[in-house]
Amino acid sequence: MASPRISIGLPVYNGAKYLRFALASLIQQDFEDFEVIISDNASSDDTSRICQEFASRDSRIRYSRNEKNIGLAGNHNRVLELSRGEFFKWAAYDDEYPKQMLRRHFEVFRCASPLVGVVYSQCDIIDECGNVIDTKSDRIEISDPLPHRRLAHYLRNASIFNFTYGLIRAEILRRTRLYGAYPMADKVLFAELAMLGEFREIREPLLRLRFHAGRTFQANTTRRALRVLFAPHGQIKGGLLSVQSQAQVELIRSAYLIPSVLTEKLLCASVASTIPYWCRFKNFGGRQKIKLRRLLGI
Repeated sequence: MASPRISIGLPVYNGAKYLRFALASLIQQDFEDFEVIISDNASSDDTSRICQEFASRDSRIRYSRNEKNIGLAGNHNRVLELSRGEFFKWAAYDDEYPKQMLRRHFEVFRCASPLVGVVYSQCDIIDECGNVIDTKSDRIEISDPLPHRRLAHYLRNASIFNFTYGLIRAEILRRTRLYGAYPMADKVLFAELAMLGEFREIREPLLRLRFHAGRTFQANTTRRALRVLFAPHGQIKGGLLSVQSQAQVELIRSAYLIPSVLTEKLLCASVASTIPYWCRFKNFGGRQKIKLRRLLGI
């Protein structure tokens, strides 16, 4: 069997409420050369039945079920491990995808230089019922041959992380350390991708990002809950560090590991060591200004 051009990895755990919407919108894509790999993380609701129902109707869907919950990080890496396509993207069980999504992303890659590693789009923020609340995007697009400049731009602009559902060259993705078993691992992973290649943004909403009370990072907010989410069996690193500190350590580690040139290793490490703290300081200052204005009635 020939490998598809695009692999879509859909990790899911107890996603029955919205899963049908996600799968229906994926199989209706007007670009047809793709596969959907579902990794069910030992769900206890109707997720398994829904997945098997869709897989029986469409041969492009491959369903796999883990015997036990291997954590968010492990399950995200699992779908990539099972993929065969030249390009890869993650899909969330609770989001929706306009039918032209894959075609538009693939068209950008077809005309792009080999240095482009990620193509992502703006997104519509939708509520539980699918109503559009807003259209947003993290403006992390950059054309620059130097890894440290791409990393700096990424760290200054990443916020809602819509780019994590972009289309990625699988060959470049496999050169990263993938998802680590710690909270904020997605930030570190895409920082590695920024050091390895350029990002391109499609300025139209080709992702419908659903905000709801059960969304993964809205339902898990404490440090303990986040750690269990990523590593349910205690195989997490840096247990004594705060969530942000652990991610910072891993970011700096990536800066030393990913670039191939020593000068870039040092420059990326400098960027990784300073810009996150500057962004946190700037955001803190902005919040204090807002509080002061409210206090003064301005």
